[in-house]
Amino acid sequence: MPSYRVETFLAREATSECAAREWRARSAAGELRRQGVMVRFDRVIRVPDEDACLFVFDAASASEAALVAELAKLGPFRVVEDARAAAS
Repeated sequence: MPSYRVETFLAREATSECAAREWRARSAAGELRRQGVMVRFDRVIRVPDEDACLFVFDAASASEAALVAELAKLGPFRVVEDARAAAS
């Protein structure tokens, strides 16, 4: 299954907000799985120097990764296929 990065803006001083977003992302992925959507939360990557918080999901498509991001209220966001996962 492909992996997708959901890239979000997050000011470097907002570390507690990154943890809150991670909890929402995990919860949203679990809820969608219970509904039959094949999506799995993989990890979160905090990049404070770039004011970014990246969420990696295994999903059948970019639209399913966007669906979990919307449900988790991660927006605004951008979905990008994780090239490292696609190469393996």
